[in-house]
Amino acid sequence: MRSEKIHKGKLEKQNTTIYNHTLHYRYRWKLPMIVIQVFIIFALLFLAEQYLQVTNQNIIQSFGYLVLLWLLQGFSFFLYCFISSLSMRWHIDAFLSPWGGWRTKLPLSISDYQQIEWMFFFFGNAVGLLVMAWWGLQHGFLILVLHITLSIPRLFTVLRVQKWKKERKGFVVKHEKQGIGLYSTFG
Repeated sequence: MRSEKIHKGKLEKQNTTIYNHTLHYRYRWKLPMIVIQVFIIFALLFLAEQYLQVTNQNIIQSFGYLVLLWLLQGFSFFLYCFISSLSMRWHIDAFLSPWGGWRTKLPLSISDYQQIEWMFFFFGNAVGLLVMAWWGLQHGFLILVLHITLSIPRLFTVLRVQKWKKERKGFVVKHEKQGIGLYSTFG
């Protein structure tokens, strides 16, 4: 009987952790927001067709830039993780999420999460401006339209978690399936 109590105590110690994670906010990009994004993309493509003399062929080619943006996201995420000595991973279940399936294995502090997202946003804008200079105004504008519109959920979460950053407590951001979660590491 005494050996069973000792054995149970050892199991309880093995299953406990130092931190108690409490979920405060979970963010997932849902269907109504995707519809709004699609509407914004088509409205801006219509304006580009009217005022920048973009052809239908250029618009169709611009959807091929989505692969370029996804690779750009992965490269910028890899670059930040490499510099910060973080381990990254990719899951196909989140391929259609705003985060493209790129995530870290461990939770990130709010400032690290914001740095990753701002790096992705500014890196994508720089590539769009570079394409505008080298390939022409139409191609660069289409890349910028796609990049900025597809970055709306990412920017929204960066601004949304800012209010928790001001509290100076132990909040962490964890990448989850199809979104992110904001957890606290205090009781």
